Amino acid sequence: MTHQIANIEDAIVQFRQMLPTATATATAIDRRESRDGIAMKAVDDGYIENAEEFEQFVEVCTRRRS
Repeated sequence: MTHQIANIEDAIVQFRQMLPTATATATAIDRRESRDGIAMKAVDDGYIENAEEFEQFVEVCTRRRS
């Protein structure tokens, strides 16, 4: 069973703090793009292979950080 984040927006904010400033993913988060837009930038940056992985990837990253 996978633990789901209560609020993905909060997790994205936490995830943003981990990213280098110069990435397209960080820029998309800073610009408050849609989750799909951010996910596509994460694919472009090489963090994930497809956009469907984005929320799970953010969850894993933020869980490891806490």
